[in-house]
Amino acid sequence: MRFSGSEPASALGWNHVASLLALEALRSASPQTASRVDIRPFERRNLARIVEIERASFGKDAWPGEMFLQTWRDSPELFLVARQGRRIAGYSIARMDFRGAELESIAVHPRYRGRGVAQALLDATLSGVQRQGGGALRLMVSTTNAPALRFYRQYGFVRKRLVKSYYGAGRDAWRMRLERSSLRPKQ
Repeated sequence: MRFSGSEPASALGWNHVASLLALEALRSASPQTASRVDIRPFERRNLARIVEIERASFGKDAWPGEMFLQTWRDSPELFLVARQGRRIAGYSIARMDFRGAELESIAVHPRYRGRGVAQALLDATLSGVQRQGGGALRLMVSTTNAPALRFYRQYGFVRKRLVKSYYGAGRDAWRMRLERSSLRPKQ
């Protein structure tokens, strides 16, 4: 997981997962800043904006455009974009496998943080995983990312195991899991 808030992107490694959700949820407490978030499937024409959001969120650790296209080809139904007004504000990517689903990446453009975009993306992802019969939703989160850990616990995610050096030397992660019986959006 990479976090584009208080930690530099270079300290968090190449793997994407859902840490931005925690920051987004904590910042979205004010109903005055909230506005309608429309969630839609990713379309190829969205790629330039997704790469822009990726670079704004993760800097030099940003995924290249081809990686997004490959993910879209592999799992188009769980590659989602969030719009506020006429602009794409964020995206999330999950993939199904024999164990359930993995939340691989989520990012919200800095200009749109604190408006409930990440929560809307996670809620839509949970609904999609549930529709596809996913047994669970898994993710990786830095052991030092207290806001993300709190956010995921609010959704019902449980820490399952410690993964040493997941983000590189000395940078560990928790494997977290949300069981099928809990795959319901928070709203």
